[in-house]
Amino acid sequence: MLETLSDSFETADFGDEGLNKRYVKIVDSLSEKPNMSIPAATVDDAGREATYRFINNKKVSPPVIRGPHVSATQERIRQSDVALLVQDTTQIDVTRPNQQVVGTGTLEFPTRFGAFYHPLMAFDVDGIPLGEVWNKTWIREKIETQLSRVEKTELRKATPIEDKESIRWVEGLCAAREVAKTSPTTQCVCIGDSEADIDELFAEPRDAGGGRELELLVRA
Repeated sequence: MLETLSDSFETADFGDEGLNKRYVKIVDSLSEKPNMSIPAATVDDAGREATYRFINNKKVSPPVIRGPHVSATQERIRQSDVALLVQDTTQIDVTRPNQQVVGTGTLEFPTRFGAFYHPLMAFDVDGIPLGEVWNKTWIREKIETQLSRVEKTELRKATPIEDKESIRWVEGLCAAREVAKTSPTTQCVCIGDSEADIDELFAEPRDAGGGRELELLVRA
């Protein structure tokens, strides 16, 4: 098992040694104060500016950022007898009083702005987090406020699953199935709350190879 969070990220390669070293420093800094913003979590102005320059660098992308951590998480899963692969959705609310952040969408109300984040997190049977193996983020362009409840229900039924936000549950299960395939000695269980109680999820194949199946646990 790895001892520090930065151990999961130190193999990231942005094609620039300076960026690689800065990345590890940023991870250490933000992990010490995970509930704080970048200005609050960085120790001084220089650290804050360096963090923003790193984020804005064209060589920096989500796949490169996450890649080493995902690989390390998968290795921890392979070292476990049982891995609980839990998916759930949260809102990243960045609503501002006046000018809104560019690139955001509406949340549950037209007056709230931000994005949605749906991670697939791995835990052992004792609830110790092993890391993230997959995630999906999206913004909602708009929410329908003029339709009645009946009209909303009819629209939802007429919309294919591929065009619904609920497709995230199926995509998460597919990601969990791939994890199970690469962890032949680990019992993998994909877990979701009652939002995951949809027909398309239960219809998805769960074959993990070698006569094994990805287990599925959903709150009804």
